[in-house]
Amino acid sequence: MEPANQTCANLVQHGRMACDRCWKNVATNVQEAGLFRLVRDPGHWGSSTPSTLVLGVSKGNTQSNAFATGHFDAVAFMRIRHRLLQVLQTVGLLQNETVADFEHRFCKDELEYAFASVIRCSLTGMDRKKRIHTADSPNVIPAFKVGSAGYRFTSACVDQHIGRLPDATQRVVLLGNTDAYIEHLSAAIGRLRGSLQKINDVAYRAGNVLFVHVSHPSMGNGHFGDFIRGEGTPGEKMRMAREALKSA
Repeated sequence: MEPANQTCANLVQHGRMACDRCWKNVATNVQEAGLFRLVRDPGHWGSSTPSTLVLGVSKGNTQSNAFATGHFDAVAFMRIRHRLLQVLQTVGLLQNETVADFEHRFCKDELEYAFASVIRCSLTGMDRKKRIHTADSPNVIPAFKVGSAGYRFTSACVDQHIGRLPDATQRVVLLGNTDAYIEHLSAAIGRLRGSLQKINDVAYRAGNVLFVHVSHPSMGNGHFGDFIRGEGTPGEKMRMAREALKSA
């Protein structure tokens, strides 16, 4: 497959998005497929031509609820921005940034960084024990696997928003570094952007863009502390991410 067109200088601008990729001929703002539920609330924060694009997996329930009723600029990574900054600084980015400065990067006048999720709308999966839909990684990441009922959502979003990136985008920082997430997402990116060049276990290049997986800043991520401190397997993944970004 030929790599997707990358000449879209202003592919997505700051604000609520009008993407209808999964919503043509759908009368409601909620869809379900198997264990997965998709809520129509796509958004993009920061630069429209970022050199660095930071992507979560999908908005959690806190962010999705705030999207409907709150101030737009405050929605992305609500309540965990300080932890997100920790992650980025641990791998060598924004080293001199304060939390107050970092807040401004989620506004429309930001030039270098942009923030969103791989799934721009809110995707949740059924927690079989609690019998509720959650954005917890174990319930959402299976939607990235080929053959999953949720794959039509995830593959469409990867095609629409990662298959085509602004020419200015040099690196994409992906929040989530479990082996399953790296395996499924890298496979989807490879199918859409052409063959991947593997750099190490958490980083790969597709065309001119470097993709690096790092720890997710979620409060529920039990490996966050080990990643930041450089301990155990999470620490090894941190060092690989930092090396990949440094070498780029």
